[in-house]
Amino acid sequence: MSDATQEAPRLIRLDVGAQEIAARIDQLRRRQGRVFFGTGMAMVVTMLGLWLVSETVADFLANLQWLVRVAFFVVGVGGAGLLFWWFGIRPWRRRLDDDGVALMIERALPEFRSRFIAAVQLARATDAQTSPALVKALIAETTAIAGRQSFDVVIQTDRLRTWRKCALLMVLLTAGLAFLGGPKTRPLLSRALLFNNAVPRKTLISAVTGDRVIAIGDDLRIEATGGGIAPTQGWLRVKTNSGRQQEFEMSADAARPRVFARGLQSVQESFHYIVALGDAESASFHVKVKPRPAVASIECQQIFPEYTKLPAQRRPLGDLKILAGSKLALKVKASAAVKTGEMRLVGAEGEQSVKSAPLTPDANDATRLAGAVEIPAKGVAGMTLHLVDEDGVESRGGAVYRIDVVLDQPPTIRIVWPDRREELLTREATMLVSFEAKDDYGIAKVRLHYAVDWVEGAPHKSIDLDLAGSSPRELTRRFDWRIGQITPHVEPGSVIDYWLEVIDTNNITGPGIATIDHYQARIVSEAEKRADLANRLSDTMEGLNGVRQGQEDVNKKLGEIIFEKPPEAK
Repeated sequence: MSDATQEAPRLIRLDVGAQEIAARIDQLRRRQGRVFFGTGMAMVVTMLGLWLVSETVADFLANLQWLVRVAFFVVGVGGAGLLFWWFGIRPWRRRLDDDGVALMIERALPEFRSRFIAAVQLARATDAQTSPALVKALIAETTAIAGRQSFDVVIQTDRLRTWRKCALLMVLLTAGLAFLGGPKTRPLLSRALLFNNAVPRKTLISAVTGDRVIAIGDDLRIEATGGGIAPTQGWLRVKTNSGRQQEFEMSADAARPRVFARGLQSVQESFHYIVALGDAESASFHVKVKPRPAVASIECQQIFPEYTKLPAQRRPLGDLKILAGSKLALKVKASAAVKTGEMRLVGAEGEQSVKSAPLTPDANDATRLAGAVEIPAKGVAGMTLHLVDEDGVESRGGAVYRIDVVLDQPPTIRIVWPDRREELLTREATMLVSFEAKDDYGIAKVRLHYAVDWVEGAPHKSIDLDLAGSSPRELTRRFDWRIGQITPHVEPGSVIDYWLEVIDTNNITGPGIATIDHYQARIVSEAEKRADLANRLSDTMEGLNGVRQGQEDVNKKLGEIIFEKPPEAK
């Protein structure tokens, strides 16, 4: 025996008789292949029909689960394929060579008396001692006998005929059941092919709640819509993971008579359920019950605004005093793998969230999340976290962590000189303006504003004082203000209102601005200025005399205390 891919040995001396013998062998070999192939196909048809009939009938009666239908499918289709390989393809690939076919002929037709096999072998012989005349005579005699025989009995077809009958009967049975099934046939065939169609019943079930994932203690409402002949009530059959089975009545909705529903209160464990309406049952669905995701730990870090030039600082949960405009960065460890998370800033007394920011799960560990939110200047009293796990279960009732928002205080400024709120100046005078300014984080600008003969609401002019490109927290500066450079030029009798304004570096919630009350400079003649200076000198001298007199009085009293005699004892 040889593989089908190997060409069958050919007769060497191809005279007319030998050609007839070779043609007879090829004919029988091809017929044998057709018998093998036909037998395998008949087995396949029989097996597939048996699978379809048994699976659809069992499914119609018992509403088979998907895994059971998978088992039917594997056995039916897989068995058909195995039969076709073993009884069809495999024998076809291992067809007999010339000698094998000749032996089959000898067994089936004893009239040859070994002539056929001898003729095949001698026609191939290359031995010089073999008599060509003897071989030709043998081939001629064999050919003559072959002309009087029927070779149909050489290839046995009993198995083929048997399996053809089985296949025909199975086709007729399958067609008959399909005809009797009518509209039920197509959905049953779809289910046999592993689609999730509903088993056809007088009552049809559609739009079932289906699989769900809920948190422990949640309520669940299960609904199903009935079609066809809808019953007045239905049943919900529940089997928990612990093996406990329960059955609940499902009532029709008053507003939707074809919708049947049942509410389950405070569900504590996972379960499978089936909805039964009339003669129909739904597929089995699963409700997974799991704990809500919760926060296991939190690390907080305050990221100061850039204008403060302060490094980030860790903050304990119990002391979240955050500068407005800062970012509060969190690293959260959750109790379970989380799909999404969110930081929510809330107002006083648990008001609605005023701001939120996402918490992003770590790519390598979904229980770890990180995120940051900017703290506004007002409206925030606390923070809460909201988590959603990989099954869509949300956290609920999380703690609210108090946040005390610290506002950036505006800067302060005071004028050191002049020491009087009103100065007398000549037109060409230079007035010294000295001031001190302070801010928590930095001063950005200082401006001198002024207006001549100013009235409320009138425009004014400004001079930006040079800070040498720095933004110090404390600043002491002096400015020589040349009155003669003011435009338009001032004349005696004019009054210049001036004031200072300081602006801090807060570019997030600010800027903070501080101003001082108006000071005035009155333009006078030189004579009036000299009189003013004389008066100020006189006032100064009187002050010095007062100080001197006070010092003498102190010295006198001190001498009296030192030289005073102590009182005599009685």
